Amino acid sequence: MHLLDNAILFMFLSFVMGVIADPILRRMTNYEWWSTRYLFKDSKTYEKIGILWFQRFLKVTPLGSFNGNIHFTQKRDLATLRAIREQMATAEMSHWVGFIVMLGLTVLAWFYRGAVVGLVYVAFNVLGNVYPSLLQQYNKRRLNRVISALEKRSPQIFGTN
Repeated sequence: MHLLDNAILFMFLSFVMGVIADPILRRMTNYEWWSTRYLFKDSKTYEKIGILWFQRFLKVTPLGSFNGNIHFTQKRDLATLRAIREQMATAEMSHWVGFIVMLGLTVLAWFYRGAVVGLVYVAFNVLGNVYPSLLQQYNKRRLNRVISALEKRSPQIFGTN
């Protein structure tokens, strides 16, 4: 068995690279801009490509235990919601880095091991990096609506930060 045949190993490597790269990327001046971008302009497009199915899949599998710090608690004040949004942005950016790493490995696997192995890498990359990033975008958009409503409801209490 050739090392490039192990897509699961390289998927794990892409996750590690995403986690390592995030603190470095945070120092870049355009990190905030990138972390507020959306691939699709409306929530319906996310739903059409199956993001709700993917969300349910994560909830019923052990994969749902990753990013455990992004769960809502009983405390739902503005500061807590903003902190959750920041954690979502971090998770999203880490998955995009993982996607880029895995994309490079996909090209190598496809070139050296053939189309079948390359397609396995594509499937792992889409399910392991693209869909989680899109799920974070979808949830961030929903959370931003809640934050905006809280800010409008009581701006004197919460402030506009």
